[in-house]
Amino acid sequence: MAVSKRAEAYIAYAAHTDEIIRRLVDRGILAKDELDEELNRLYSSIKEEAAFAFSKTQRGKELLQVYLKRGVPQSQYISLTDMAREENETSPSYVIQGWLRSRNTLALLRIWETRNNPEFDDAACEELLQAAKKPAFTVTATRWIEKTNAIGLVTKRGKSGGTSAHPDIAGDFYMWLHPVFRLELIERLWLIQGENR
Repeated sequence: MAVSKRAEAYIAYAAHTDEIIRRLVDRGILAKDELDEELNRLYSSIKEEAAFAFSKTQRGKELLQVYLKRGVPQSQYISLTDMAREENETSPSYVIQGWLRSRNTLALLRIWETRNNPEFDDAACEELLQAAKKPAFTVTATRWIEKTNAIGLVTKRGKSGGTSAHPDIAGDFYMWLHPVFRLELIERLWLIQGENR
């Protein structure tokens, strides 16, 4: 990986993780007096000259502004298709559809879109949630995007196509695929809450 690409990835990671840490404080999962300590730990872990130098370039400034003002750029989205291929090499789209069939998944997507997308069509989402009560319900990522004007999922057709997602959403998909990871995360959150009492 080229130095500039590696540095860009470091900055993207740092900006996204910074936001997550601040959300944990806002939700009362992490104590406010621990915020600075966690942020210092985060930024000290990525002290690379390349990342620092890149942050001073015009591209670095633009990338940071995108993260801080508008969220993760689509170039940083994570491929759900690649993850799903580990479960079903020939038909990864069926794995993604299985995840999207869950009303809980649609509810999570709705919350994410409401927080991050002013153009989100909540009425269309409500229609899908009502339809999800029926046994024969199915929805594709493309249908979800077209019906609700969602931005958390993106699809691309063709040979190198597939479905990608914002890291928050991709994390949920990963936990759905790997229940052991979900349990480990839950245990870690309970441990953090116990330490903060």
